[in-house]
Amino acid sequence: MPDEPRHLSKVLNAGPVARVVRESERRRLETARIRKLLPAEEAAHVVSAATNEAGELVLVMDTPSWAARVRYCLRALPGGAEVKIRVLPRSG
Repeated sequence: MPDEPRHLSKVLNAGPVARVVRESERRRLETARIRKLLPAEEAAHVVSAATNEAGELVLVMDTPSWAARVRYCLRALPGGAEVKIRVLPRSG
């Protein structure tokens, strides 16, 4: 017998999908928090901010030039954490 249809809310709140949803929300909130700490121009170019398993804050910027500029703003970020800055790969 085929699986019974389930409500989307039950799918999103259980199992592996729930973990992905929680991680996505955690990253969204952390990105918003980091953007608030940076100057507006630099904040607009932050694609993502998340803490990895090693406790490092990883910022993903949209271009190399904005990554360079945000390096000068690191003092505004929470102290104590190692910060890594990455750049999105260029699309072909």
